[in-house]
Amino acid sequence: MTTLQPADLVGAWRLRRWETVYEDGRRTEPFGPGVQGLIQYTADGWMSATIMAPGRAKLSRANPRNAPARERAAAFDSYFSYAGRWRVNRGVVRHDVTIALNPALVGTPQLRDAVLSGRTLTLSAAEDVPGGRRVHRLVWRRAPKR
Repeated sequence: MTTLQPADLVGAWRLRRWETVYEDGRRTEPFGPGVQGLIQYTADGWMSATIMAPGRAKLSRANPRNAPARERAAAFDSYFSYAGRWRVNRGVVRHDVTIALNPALVGTPQLRDAVLSGRTLTLSAAEDVPGGRRVHRLVWRRAPKR
């Protein structure tokens, strides 16, 4: 097995699956089957990731600020996005978040265990939750070039 190098990640990747695995063996898909996403890594060290649930409802108003709070909350709950600097060290990709939909992520490092197999990249992150630990596993496929 070769060591993951930054050049291995540069480019765009389309999300194939996001699953969460719990200590008791239970598995969930936070945004359900058909989740869509794109993560991009640039050669100069910037990245951005966006993920959305399938079938998101349109807002009832063209200007989101004029939409009812419940619609805006549903839009927030079905979308995930952040961007920032990135680097690789010993198979771990570090995303230093500078911009995020969720303000709590800004200024945080997001560490992802990375496994590259051909055109498939799996990024995993463990998280402590009440009652144990869970692992998010996101499977990405290199986006085709034009």
